Amino acid sequence: MSLPENAPRALQAAVVPAAGWGTRLRPLSDSLPKELLPLGRRTVLEHILAELAASGLSRVVIVVSPAKEPLIRSRFGKKSEGMCIEYAIQPEMHGLGDAVLRAQPFLQGESELIVALGDAVFVESEPGAIVRRLLAVSAPLAIAVQRVEKERLSRYGVVKPVGSSSLSEAFPIEGIVEKPALGEAPSELAVAARYRLPAQIFAALHEAQPDTRGEVNLTGAIQTLLGRGTPAAAVPLLPEETRHDIGSFETYWRAFITFALADPDHGDDLKRYLIEEVK
Repeated sequence: MSLPENAPRALQAAVVPAAGWGTRLRPLSDSLPKELLPLGRRTVLEHILAELAASGLSRVVIVVSPAKEPLIRSRFGKKSEGMCIEYAIQPEMHGLGDAVLRAQPFLQGESELIVALGDAVFVESEPGAIVRRLLAVSAPLAIAVQRVEKERLSRYGVVKPVGSSSLSEAFPIEGIVEKPALGEAPSELAVAARYRLPAQIFAALHEAQPDTRGEVNLTGAIQTLLGRGTPAAAVPLLPEETRHDIGSFETYWRAFITFALADPDHGDDLKRYLIEEVK
């Protein structure tokens, strides 16, 4: 079952949660936030802001910890990529839902928002394509998804499609589960770090009960909206689109190599060097 598309919306606001400690990237992240690590010639956060600007957004709220705020603010200031930048503080790490809530005072009057996780970047079919597809579907709630191997689904939020689903176009969903146990996932389609959410998400987050770790779960708040009948869609990544997580040395190295190989001046030389090294 597919969904109709609207003309892509413009001038929407985005929230970029970027307050996490990045513990799996220590000691690098002890002195430099993982969002400021280089990927080719740009930092992680520069790639994300360029993606959001290319999708037509005009405002971004970056959610940071008190320790990160001076570094990130000094790098991006009040404007970047033609977008207005604001900074919300998350004093303690109480989950992704809590991070999104910290942006609420900056988004009064906004009817919806994009959430772009600050530790995930994409190689896209064209810059900003994924967010533009989120904005184009008719449902007020849309989530980017990608197929993931069954044994890895317990690391992600996983959506439940309505009926059959297609990996070539948006399709409706009726549920979402956070980190399902092995064999209990409602599909093989995992959340891919980009969301379009209605402003009602803030009320659902305020109502949410913290989990056993004291974290406010964004997935649970989304499920609350779905349970209240909010129409929702999943937007699959295209075959030529790749997600890179900046969460561990293994994934960071792969991301760095990918973007370095795409460098117009030095990519070809690097490719030849790598071929020689792995012989």
